[in-house]
Amino acid sequence: MKPDACIGVLLAELHFPESRSLKEKRAPLASLRDAVHARFRASFSEVGLQDAWQRARVLIVLAASSLENARERLDDLDRYLHSREFEVSRVLLKQTEPVDGLWDIES
Repeated sequence: MKPDACIGVLLAELHFPESRSLKEKRAPLASLRDAVHARFRASFSEVGLQDAWQRARVLIVLAASSLENARERLDDLDRYLHSREFEVSRVLLKQTEPVDGLWDIES
Protein backbone atom coordinates (compact mmCIF):
# COMPACT_ATOMS: atom_id res chain seq x y z
CA MET A 1 0.00 0.00 0.00
CA LYS A 2 1.32 3.43 -0.96
CA PRO A 3 1.60 6.02 1.81
CA ASP A 4 -1.06 8.73 1.57
CA ALA A 5 0.62 11.33 3.76
CA CYS A 6 4.26 12.32 3.36
CA ILE A 7 6.59 15.09 4.41
CA GLY A 8 9.56 16.61 2.65
CA VAL A 9 12.38 18.35 4.49
CA LEU A 10 15.13 20.54 3.08
CA LEU A 11 17.83 22.05 5.30
CA ALA A 12 20.26 24.38 3.55
CA GLU A 13 22.97 26.92 4.29
CA LEU A 14 22.78 30.10 2.27
CA HIS A 15 25.45 32.73 1.59
CA PHE A 16 24.70 36.39 0.94
CA PRO A 17 28.06 37.78 -0.33
CA GLU A 18 26.73 41.33 -0.84
CA SER A 19 25.26 41.65 2.65
CA ARG A 20 27.00 44.09 4.98
CA SER A 21 24.55 43.88 7.88
CA LEU A 22 21.84 41.72 9.39
CA LYS A 23 19.26 44.11 7.95
CA GLU A 24 20.62 43.58 4.43
CA LYS A 25 20.41 39.81 4.91
CA ARG A 26 16.80 39.96 6.13
CA ALA A 27 15.34 41.37 2.90
CA PRO A 28 16.27 38.42 0.63
CA LEU A 29 15.34 35.98 3.42
CA ALA A 30 11.90 37.56 3.76
CA SER A 31 11.45 37.40 -0.01
CA LEU A 32 12.47 33.73 0.01
CA ARG A 33 10.12 32.96 2.90
CA ASP A 34 7.21 34.59 1.07
CA ALA A 35 7.99 32.69 -2.16
CA VAL A 36 8.29 29.36 -0.32
CA HIS A 37 4.90 29.93 1.31
CA ALA A 38 3.09 31.16 -1.80
CA ARG A 39 4.74 29.19 -4.58
CA PHE A 40 5.51 25.90 -2.86
CA ARG A 41 2.92 25.86 -0.05
CA ALA A 42 5.69 24.97 2.41
CA SER A 43 6.82 26.12 5.84
CA PHE A 44 10.02 28.12 6.14
CA SER A 45 12.17 28.99 9.13
CA GLU A 46 15.63 30.45 9.63
CA VAL A 47 17.05 27.93 12.10
CA GLY A 48 20.69 28.88 12.41
CA LEU A 49 23.34 31.53 11.86
CA GLN A 50 20.87 34.31 12.71
CA ASP A 51 23.67 36.58 13.94
CA ALA A 52 25.86 36.11 10.85
CA TRP A 53 25.68 38.91 8.28
CA GLN A 54 26.32 36.80 5.20
CA ARG A 55 25.06 33.33 6.11
CA ALA A 56 21.78 31.68 7.07
CA ARG A 57 20.60 28.14 7.75
CA VAL A 58 17.02 27.56 6.64
CA LEU A 59 14.61 24.70 7.13
CA ILE A 60 11.80 24.14 4.63
CA VAL A 61 9.12 21.53 5.31
CA LEU A 62 6.23 20.52 3.07
CA ALA A 63 3.33 18.09 3.26
CA ALA A 64 2.30 15.96 0.30
CA SER A 65 -0.11 13.18 -0.56
CA SER A 66 2.58 10.87 -1.99
CA LEU A 67 6.33 10.29 -1.86
CA GLU A 68 6.56 11.08 -5.57
CA ASN A 69 4.83 14.43 -5.10
CA ALA A 70 7.00 15.28 -2.07
CA ARG A 71 10.18 14.43 -4.01
CA GLU A 72 9.11 16.47 -7.05
CA ARG A 73 8.28 19.49 -4.90
CA LEU A 74 11.59 19.22 -2.99
CA ASP A 75 13.48 19.05 -6.29
CA ASP A 76 11.57 22.14 -7.50
CA LEU A 77 12.44 23.92 -4.26
CA ASP A 78 16.10 22.96 -4.56
CA ARG A 79 16.26 24.30 -8.13
CA TYR A 80 14.48 27.48 -7.02
CA LEU A 81 16.99 28.05 -4.21
CA HIS A 82 19.88 27.67 -6.64
CA SER A 83 18.32 30.19 -9.05
CA ARG A 84 18.13 33.04 -6.53
CA GLU A 85 20.48 36.03 -6.07
CA PHE A 86 22.22 34.41 -3.09
CA GLU A 87 24.44 31.32 -3.08
CA VAL A 88 23.49 27.92 -1.70
CA SER A 89 26.59 26.95 0.29
CA ARG A 90 25.34 23.44 0.90
CA VAL A 91 22.22 21.37 1.29
CA LEU A 92 22.53 19.56 4.61
CA LEU A 93 19.39 17.46 4.34
CA LYS A 94 16.92 16.72 1.56
CA GLN A 95 14.60 13.92 2.49
CA THR A 96 11.06 12.64 2.11
CA GLU A 97 9.29 10.28 4.50
CA PRO A 98 5.85 8.74 4.71
CA VAL A 99 4.10 9.98 7.83
CA ASP A 100 3.05 6.47 8.86
CA GLY A 101 6.76 5.57 9.11
CA LEU A 102 7.35 8.36 11.61
CA TRP A 103 4.48 7.66 13.96
CA ASP A 104 2.46 4.60 14.81
CA ILE A 105 -0.82 5.55 13.11
CA GLU A 106 -3.64 3.09 12.80
CA SER A 107 -6.22 3.52 10.05
